[in-house]
Amino acid sequence: MSIHAVEKVFWEFGSEPERIGRFFEDPDRYLTGYNLTDSERAMIRDVDLKGLADSGVSTLLTMMVWPMMKGAEGMPFDYLAHMNGGQMPAIPGMPPVSAGE
Repeated sequence: MSIHAVEKVFWEFGSEPERIGRFFEDPDRYLTGYNLTDSERAMIRDVDLKGLADSGVSTLLTMMVWPMMKGAEGMPFDYLAHMNGGQMPAIPGMPPVSAGE
């Protein structure tokens, strides 16, 4: 895995937000400029941030790009559920929360 290349993509999304629009126009074409594996390209294209984090990508960057790639609605709950295999993690002292609430 080329963690550095994935993190560079995400860092550039955060530092130059107009790049996210170019990415969504044609993700495959946009990502050709980066030294990524086919698997990494697919995870970025599919917004599989859990898969990328499990491979060593910074969770600070994945949390930063989630609202850019998926929308700010449901943040942080949808992001937390995604990163926890589709389930909201238990929050000590709080009643259970479902993603999307």
